[in-house]
Amino acid sequence: MKRETTYCFAADLGGTKLAAAMADARGQIVAELSEPTDPRGGAHVAEQIAACADKLARAVGIEVTRTRHVMVGVPGAVDPRTGRVYLTPNISELQDFDVLKFLRGRFGPDVAIENDVNLAMLGEQTLGCAHGCHNAAFLALGTGVGLGLLIDDKLFRGARGAAGEIAYMPIAHDPTSRIPSTTSAFELEVGSPAIVDRYRRQGGTAAVTVRDIFRLLEEGDEVAASVLDTTAHWVALAVATLQSLLDLELIVFGGSIGVRPELYERVRRALPALFSGPINIAPSQLGDRAGLIGAVCAATRALRQNPEPV
Repeated sequence: MKRETTYCFAADLGGTKLAAAMADARGQIVAELSEPTDPRGGAHVAEQIAACADKLARAVGIEVTRTRHVMVGVPGAVDPRTGRVYLTPNISELQDFDVLKFLRGRFGPDVAIENDVNLAMLGEQTLGCAHGCHNAAFLALGTGVGLGLLIDDKLFRGARGAAGEIAYMPIAHDPTSRIPSTTSAFELEVGSPAIVDRYRRQGGTAAVTVRDIFRLLEEGDEVAASVLDTTAHWVALAVATLQSLLDLELIVFGGSIGVRPELYERVRRALPALFSGPINIAPSQLGDRAGLIGAVCAATRALRQNPEPV
């Protein structure tokens, strides 16, 4: 008797967007979607993830029960002891809700959740610019910052699942800043709100978003150039710190800001003055799909390691 095809479900949860995909056992995506993240957070977001699985199952023409493995990327740390999510400033009430328990109640035991930047690192190793690397990092720069670490060919999560929470690294902390101290130090210098604030403090008046600053740079705005030079300096300092500690083969730049050549090339030029050895950096090849593709890779890998009983 012919065995029915088994499917995996993967999702990449962000503060503003939820992307999801259904894939077959070979890792081939057969259906995907994206929609705004439910602003109510917590249980509502968990329900939204499950609803996305239902929508994709209908699009493929299968029952959602045919989904054997589920992997969901979340913007926060995942405690390996409890499976609970914490350090999630961009989604309200998420750390107060047991997402893993809820999803296992819907899909069964073969469900896992993982930090979204860790999954982006896995995606780049599998299908992107870090293919063949065994020691690498994915540095996500956008509204916030994050880091996924691949050490000795394995994702490195740390004792409490918080390895790579680079936003809290105390680089260039400004104790006089009017931004609340609950916001992390490195993120205070390189996250998009910090970049826009720097532009205004230096006398710029024509930018509301970082995208505006990149546009003004093309038009010859000297304040925009100065702001990006300063931002690149702090990013380069963080990159040099990572390299000195971990001796990485490659550091992948991702996120809405990290992939921009206007910043990326400035970081590359700043590195020789900060570190005597070579540091290999590269922009993400998978772009904003890196996390989702990494989630698909993780889900299909779990399926191959635990095939459906005959």
